[in-house]
Amino acid sequence: MDGKMKLNSNLLLLPGLLLALTFLSGCDQKAKPAGMPDLYPCSITITQGGGPLQGALVRLEPKQGGNIGWGVDGRTNARGVAQIATGIDFKGAPAGEYFVLVSKTEMAPSKFSPTSPEDPAEAAKWYNDSINEKRAIYRLVKAEFDNTKTTTLSITIAKGKNNATFDVGEPVKEEIK
Repeated sequence: MDGKMKLNSNLLLLPGLLLALTFLSGCDQKAKPAGMPDLYPCSITITQGGGPLQGALVRLEPKQGGNIGWGVDGRTNARGVAQIATGIDFKGAPAGEYFVLVSKTEMAPSKFSPTSPEDPAEAAKWYNDSINEKRAIYRLVKAEFDNTKTTTLSITIAKGKNNATFDVGEPVKEEIK
């Protein structure tokens, strides 16, 4: 009988446990800052050279000029899709007309090995030389797509879901000077 009694008391605790878990799962969400406008879901797909562009930064800049006080951006995944967020933590974008800016860069590989030498004197020199190494940075998307004066990409965000696909042409690798 003790076994049945224990089982029944555990069943009585289940609804309370579920309620507590539901409450706690909502605690991760940050409150929207005062003055932040309503946000609407926005998904932007970027293609390049006929396929998805992974790892690109997609930013929305208001066409009216100025900024809205929070960054509105996202980074593309393996499918080339960026889920746009405002102020990093808040999914979606405020209503309005935006330029769509796309950028992706990479740094030239280091000439230093990833591990330092074992000798302390050589390790100190390796460390100093490696942190002062000058490496080229390359733009992997045409510069025109990262400037509000030259981009041909734009989107209007409105109530409801906002999805768009843009192509940024053929791949490039231009050193940024």
